[in-house]
Amino acid sequence: MKRYLAQCGLYCGACSSMLLHDKAMGDNELMDFQVEYQDSPCGGCASGVNPDCEFIICNQAHGTQCCAFCAEFPCPMIIKFSQDEWEHHIDVIDNLHRIKEIGIDAWLAEQKQQWSCPQCGSRTHWYQSKCCDCGATWACRYK
Repeated sequence: MKRYLAQCGLYCGACSSMLLHDKAMGDNELMDFQVEYQDSPCGGCASGVNPDCEFIICNQAHGTQCCAFCAEFPCPMIIKFSQDEWEHHIDVIDNLHRIKEIGIDAWLAEQKQQWSCPQCGSRTHWYQSKCCDCGATWACRYK
């Protein structure tokens, strides 16, 4: 489950690219979902799919598992990332503070709960407002 922690503090378990990856890898618990963006499957930071990521490079240089444990957190790079055009990036600063407070495993458990359908427990992605498994609806967190 630690593969769902991005070094920048995103929860990859709610990323539509990770959902596509997991579905392609035969995860039978995944629902069929609509992807609105031009996503391609991604296995997360630990998969090596994006070795040029500035957060991967920086965490390797600092010897940290994620930005939460860096002595320079919050740095200008993570602040800028949290303010870019992707609405779900706004959560990274709070996520990283929470990781530092409760630890990675507890944070991952919280995130799994947060990004699951409240009715049936199916995984959902950041921009989803209706469960493809049971039809339950909720207010979309991001537009």
